[in-house]
Amino acid sequence: MASAKNRFMRSRIGMCTVRWASFCQRVSPLLQCGMILFYRLMLDLAYITVLSPNYSYGGFSTQIIPLIYALSWLILLVCLPICIGILRQESRSSSVLVTIINVCYFIPMTSFLGCHGTTIEFLVVTWLYWLALLLLQWFIPSFTVQKMFFEKAGTAFKVLTIAVVVLVIGVSGYYTGFRLHFNIIDVYDVRSEAAAYNIPTVLEYALSMMSIVLSILIIFWLQKRRWIVVAILAATYFLYFSIAAQKSVFFFLILTLACYFLYREWMYRILPAIMAAGVFICWVAQSVFDWIWPLSLFVRRLLYIPVSISQSYYEYFSVNPLNFFREGVLGRFGYDSIYSDRIVEVIGEYEGTFANANNGLIGDMCANLPLALGVLIMPLILVVCFRLLDVATTGLPKKLYFALCIYVAFGFINSSWSTVLLTTGFLAGCGLFYVFPLKETVKNADI
Repeated sequence: MASAKNRFMRSRIGMCTVRWASFCQRVSPLLQCGMILFYRLMLDLAYITVLSPNYSYGGFSTQIIPLIYALSWLILLVCLPICIGILRQESRSSSVLVTIINVCYFIPMTSFLGCHGTTIEFLVVTWLYWLALLLLQWFIPSFTVQKMFFEKAGTAFKVLTIAVVVLVIGVSGYYTGFRLHFNIIDVYDVRSEAAAYNIPTVLEYALSMMSIVLSILIIFWLQKRRWIVVAILAATYFLYFSIAAQKSVFFFLILTLACYFLYREWMYRILPAIMAAGVFICWVAQSVFDWIWPLSLFVRRLLYIPVSISQSYYEYFSVNPLNFFREGVLGRFGYDSIYSDRIVEVIGEYEGTFANANNGLIGDMCANLPLALGVLIMPLILVVCFRLLDVATTGLPKKLYFALCIYVAFGFINSSWSTVLLTTGFLAGCGLFYVFPLKETVKNADI
């Protein structure tokens, strides 16, 4: 195997690979700025030439107002130096998380507002929120808490593995008859069926965080090279996905495996360029081959729909009463929502889609706090949550938690922060990574 590796390294492909990795290791802040600006240009190109003509009926119309478009670029330029500074704080997992939120939410937000058009008020709200989040992430220091009880952690993970497998198999057998569902497109019948299961509340909370728990357990056994256990956990994961057919759950398993086996540090350093390349490939696929589905799934669904829903939250709650977290934190203390329907249903009806319009970050703020207070309080709440991830992942290689950062970032983009902490399993993931028993070979690996 060593000789084969040496032959590859001496080959032309191997030499090009080494040179590319060396280049990415030395990428400068100025080049990273260029990557972000090019990414914004690619987003604008995709929106104006493909997304808007094909999906204008869904709220993606084009109305370029010169002043708004110029201000959208000014917002990006003002925040750009701090974005690069946070991108280069590679030792903090929270910086990885914030960088993913930047490239998947705030930069697409500037593109959407510039191309779709908006009010100056919402543009200012977006800028103040983003700037506050960046400054708080930059200036609030991380802290460390000494990790203890590593001797018993391995045994605890083994016991947890057995408990999780038994729980998922039991729920799958009782409610679905051990059904396996692999169609990630046709999921709505399964979701409708799952809504009628009437699972006990405690069990429902335990199941809701299984995607994160199972993924961390898979990482634990991968580093031990216990392939049979990994296969059992993967099968358990598919059983879990088949219970309610949540697409994010399905892709999180693939993301976990891909990050563990394929992730390299240079990939994070050129993340804006990777995103720009992805948008460009989707644009070429539609322009040359008339394949619009890559752009619809990657650009429209992941990047633009969340920011579009955020604007809908702003418009609705600008003229309607705020809910003040009655569906979140205060709801757990007996404060009922002032709306008869859930907020996601209210916004879905407002948009005319009548779908669940899930949203976090700016949408979460607009629904629950006065804007003048929310642009400071909400970023502060988020950064405090992010510091828990810093504590939990201290000393861990990035490839172990990078998938979790992506999953949690989209959780914060699409859900209330309290939902991400409890229901999605952010706190459970932090707890497991805090006591994660790291193999010496992984700890010292140059990854």
